[in-house]
Amino acid sequence: MRQTIRFLLILYAFSLPFNKFTLNAIPIIVFILWLLEGDLKAKWQMLRRCQIFWIFTGLSALYLFSFLWSGSVSEGYFGKAENHAGLAFWVEKYLYLVILVPVVVTVTDRALFKHAISAFLGAMFLSEILSYGIFFRLWQVGRGTPEDPTPFLHHTAYSTLLVFTVFILLYRFFHTKATGMKLFYLFFALTATANLFLNGGRTGQVAFILSALFFAYYHFRFSPRALIGAVAAVAVVLTLSWHGSPVFQKRMHETQQTLQKMRHNEYQTSFGQRVAIWIATLDLLKEHPILGAGLGHARAAVAEVQRKQYPDRPYITTMPHVHNQFLQSYLEAGIGTLLLWCWLFYLLFTRSFYDYTLYARVFAISMLIFFLVDTPYLFRIGAAYLLFFSSLLFGYRKWMEAQQR
Repeated sequence: MRQTIRFLLILYAFSLPFNKFTLNAIPIIVFILWLLEGDLKAKWQMLRRCQIFWIFTGLSALYLFSFLWSGSVSEGYFGKAENHAGLAFWVEKYLYLVILVPVVVTVTDRALFKHAISAFLGAMFLSEILSYGIFFRLWQVGRGTPEDPTPFLHHTAYSTLLVFTVFILLYRFFHTKATGMKLFYLFFALTATANLFLNGGRTGQVAFILSALFFAYYHFRFSPRALIGAVAAVAVVLTLSWHGSPVFQKRMHETQQTLQKMRHNEYQTSFGQRVAIWIATLDLLKEHPILGAGLGHARAAVAEVQRKQYPDRPYITTMPHVHNQFLQSYLEAGIGTLLLWCWLFYLLFTRSFYDYTLYARVFAISMLIFFLVDTPYLFRIGAAYLLFFSSLLFGYRKWMEAQQR
């Protein structure tokens, strides 16, 4: 039973970059197998002392309770499933996927951690090959185009996964003795970095810059010389990207134009519209500072603010979500959810994960940037990625603590 669960979790890690049906099927299968495996008392003793378990349980509970103060159950933000009732959305995102957490936390050990990471890297390697093929017009796969060569995921999500991939590979490069594997990891890291700047994911590009500075400073024992070297390396990457990637150059021009327009209170750009809806959401939260507007009524409440206070910004009502996970959760289920998300990031940034602490920090940096400009937990890939790797890291931490007793 345990071996089957482990295999399915490794398959789940492999499935993440492809956003396939396994992301929906595996959680319920492994959860049933986990229950049938027995020894539930010992599992509960482990879970009740695991903060990550309580964070996601608390989020699920607060979202469910938010229906009590929602004016509706169908006038909220439900990602692509806009016709779903709010309760169905809660079951999908805050109950169904969350059942993965207790399984991963209680099953993870060093071997599973390594195998899951390797499976994820293998899938990212395949995605990268497909991405380059799309860019060079060798084939057409999934949603990718030569202008935005991300085969299966939206470029924001894909770029976030690429950042995590790059720094896992660099970590392995510095900690592997075999020359052949070192060269492979370095090559893979370089091509993944290039792939990051070939697609339109500015979120991942910002996360890459911050992660590179942190990686150099942390990995080389907080050496100022290493930090200077990282700044120089980032400068080289940005220069090469500017001259070699039309997509990167276009996105930088768009960013510059956006900032110029925002100085004159013009928000009709991709990022400007995000700022506009943040402003409207913050105004709404002043009226509902504790409970928010409720999961089932959030979208209608934002639209009402737009009509009353920002009639010149009609695009606010057409946006599928708030484009900030912290604000989205606060708006939908109250300040408690905001505090729980902050607790999660605090733990990822401050707790020791032993020999994989660097993984946790880079994961936290990339996800934090993702949270600030988008709503990853509204979508299957974002929720699956966050839940799985958070649980894997904290499961490994619990296993290491048990080994040292």
